[in-house]
Amino acid sequence: MDISSTSARIGLGAAALVLAGATFGGAGVAAADSPSTSAASRAATCEGWKTITLPGAKVEYKECHRTHAGKRQSSVSLYVWDKIYAAEPRARVVIGAWEATYTHFNPHAPNIPRSPKYDTGWHNGSDAKVTLSIKVD
Repeated sequence: MDISSTSARIGLGAAALVLAGATFGGAGVAAADSPSTSAASRAATCEGWKTITLPGAKVEYKECHRTHAGKRQSSVSLYVWDKIYAAEPRARVVIGAWEATYTHFNPHAPNIPRSPKYDTGWHNGSDAKVTLSIKVD
């Protein structure tokens, strides 16, 4: 299974869809920290929802940033869509030294094309990189 040949990469503030060469801008939306967050944290700011689309798959995500205990942190919330029920989409998120891959493949329930909401939690790093790849036969 080769998933590396079709991908798109998203950076902070602007998105460059490698496949189509399109660029999308993100507007900032303010969000408050939870009550359990210490007083040393600044309120989180979140960008609007962004979408990366590939043939048969897409990822919708929102990136948030905050300063906590003097360190810049980022968090991502995302949904992965398998639009043809065989693309085996993978959304990779990298924040600083932390990374994770989220996938959604549900061939037995084609009426549920979207994954549940995935949240990365807060990780040290001023920017999150989101990459979408699919299975290429």
